[in-house]
Amino acid sequence: MAWLFTDPLAANLFVVGIMFASFGSYAIYRFLFNRNKMEVNMGFAYLLVATGIYALFYGILYSVIVPSPFTVADGELFGDPMIILGVASILIGVLMNKKVSLAFAGIFTFFGGILGVIYAVEGYKLGMASPLYILLLYLGAGIGGMLTAPMVVLPNKKAVQVIAVLVAISFIGVAILSFVIGSTAIGGHLVDFAKTRA
Repeated sequence: MAWLFTDPLAANLFVVGIMFASFGSYAIYRFLFNRNKMEVNMGFAYLLVATGIYALFYGILYSVIVPSPFTVADGELFGDPMIILGVASILIGVLMNKKVSLAFAGIFTFFGGILGVIYAVEGYKLGMASPLYILLLYLGAGIGGMLTAPMVVLPNKKAVQVIAVLVAISFIGVAILSFVIGSTAIGGHLVDFAKTRA
């Protein structure tokens, strides 16, 4: 049970980075370049389901343990959003695997995006974690999520391509921020754990 008392933030952020890099890459591949190979779709689908399960599991774990006194106060920033992100990723992966229209996922990503924007603004106002990084991270995820809805439903190919570029910029920006924040967290966590051994 000791693993419950550690902070897996670095690993979580790397998984989030992989997820958003995948989302952004797929927006370019499918909606900008208009490619649709089954084996590529299946690869994205399995990747999104696997990372989505991870995100959902840790989102639930954060939501359960954050009220406990041994957790960091800002941990709730990564609870509910991780649950929404995990469900969205699994949903998109399953729809892709079943060759179902992603328009159905657009409904979920639109409202999930609104949640991301709310977390961005409120987390920044409260000065939680690294406020500027959190603001940019959640704004990018939220705006990209909301833009995904028109990207997967609009019939105008030019409009879809423009939106795909914006979605890709938002999501790849989130991925880069996730990798940067996760990388800085590794050093801090190792220092903390090294102190406990001394």
